[in-house]
Amino acid sequence: MVGLEPLLYRLLNNKRGQVSHLLDKNDVQRILIIRNNRRIGNMYFLIPFVCQMRRNYPDAHITLMLNHPWQREVFRRIGVDEFVFSYFSTREMNKFSQVMMEQRKKEYDIIILPYSSVEDTMITAMLRAKNKIAGDNARRNAAFTHTFKKDDDRLHAAFSCLYLLSALGNTLPSSISHHLVFSQKELSDGVLAKKRIYQGERLCFAYFRGARGDKRVSDSTWLTLINKFENKSPRPIQWVEILSPDITTPLREGTVTFKTSDMRHLACVLKEMDAFICCDTGPLHLADAARVPCVGLYNKTNPEVFGVIGSRSINVKDINYIDVSNVFTVLGVSDSKRGVG
Repeated sequence: MVGLEPLLYRLLNNKRGQVSHLLDKNDVQRILIIRNNRRIGNMYFLIPFVCQMRRNYPDAHITLMLNHPWQREVFRRIGVDEFVFSYFSTREMNKFSQVMMEQRKKEYDIIILPYSSVEDTMITAMLRAKNKIAGDNARRNAAFTHTFKKDDDRLHAAFSCLYLLSALGNTLPSSISHHLVFSQKELSDGVLAKKRIYQGERLCFAYFRGARGDKRVSDSTWLTLINKFENKSPRPIQWVEILSPDITTPLREGTVTFKTSDMRHLACVLKEMDAFICCDTGPLHLADAARVPCVGLYNKTNPEVFGVIGSRSINVKDINYIDVSNVFTVLGVSDSKRGVG
């Protein structure tokens, strides 16, 4: 199938309206960003690219194509004008076909793929745009008018695709936000929910045990971690375990728990905690994007690519020999009444 990829894109390729030159920024009025990946963490990694696209094309109409409607919540209030959902999957092929029929009626100035994938390249090939932009990939280049080799040293998944914007002639700031944007009501609801959970003067640490496959650590490891934190903490800790459809009972009997299906509400609740501890999975990157001080536990994946990036967060690779004292230092936790804002 790898050898058939270029042929597939040539067969699908819609070249109507294409131009060989890169459009001037002032001529770019309609932009389509395509990202069909369904993993939660990868949605948060897309935030910097979308924010920078809005910053560099302030007057353009930006459409973001995602896979399913729930993903829209990640990008609320960061400058997306329109959302389209592809429903790309074998189970929902009828929906996908209907979406593509509607999209093929439109012409964009730019279609851009922050991350290369077979699915996104197929969709790009089918649609109309003057410029179709992606990273260089020998198997997929046939679907695009312009492709670019990565020419910077950004490794992290949240920033690794920004070279595409530089290649289009845009200047990037030295500091690039990866943060969610919340309404005042969302923030107030988070404060109220936290008060219902705990109102004392202990440090309030939340944790979530879920993760995909080998990224998950055992319950015995979690118990050891909790004991280490309690032994080294400058103040008593109030633990709050985040539950989910996969984790319905707490690790320790009597532990305070919190559960919600609303990821934005979860983020606003976690913002009121002193820290959040989690393996490399969606809720960790949600919390990081919400400016929560995080302790990311990395036993399989590379934190240089998938790590938490907040200034008061820390990635832990050697979980069994974690330096808890250093963790408290990074988190900014002290023996004062409120260690972390």
